[in-house]
Amino acid sequence: MKTHYNLVYVKNIIQPIDKELSLIEKAIDESEDPDSFGIIDNYEQMAGIGFTVCQTFLTSVHRGKNKAASFKAGPYHSNGKSYALITNACANYWKHNDEWENGSLSNQAKLTIEAVESLGVDIWSSYPLSQAVNALCVNGKQNIFTELLDKLNLWAGNL
Repeated sequence: MKTHYNLVYVKNIIQPIDKELSLIEKAIDESEDPDSFGIIDNYEQMAGIGFTVCQTFLTSVHRGKNKAASFKAGPYHSNGKSYALITNACANYWKHNDEWENGSLSNQAKLTIEAVESLGVDIWSSYPLSQAVNALCVNGKQNIFTELLDKLNLWAGNL
């Protein structure tokens, strides 16, 4: 497998995020009420950062070329959507959801929502990115973004 030159740099950034997510998961498991104490909020925000860091890898690969066409390349999640498309959508959700009003969404927002919801996620729930992480987990929740980057590197090789 060919490794994209930016993969090493992005993995160096993502590994501490994976470690922090593991620590937050432990705190969730040990807490009597992780929602009230804001622990799940911390997980949600860290997941958003993880997706956004992964999105920077996507950007370094497609370099402004036709994203819609690029994101059709595999590998694919079991829902039939590419990991690149899902990653981009989750990052965009985290960055832009505060701008959205359910009744008046831009076409870009609708496409983002459709991609995230394809994971079985309720985009209007309290913790959609946490749900997205759960839907993407294959080997448990250890190193979720490191594993996602491996899939995105396969995507980069398919372009």
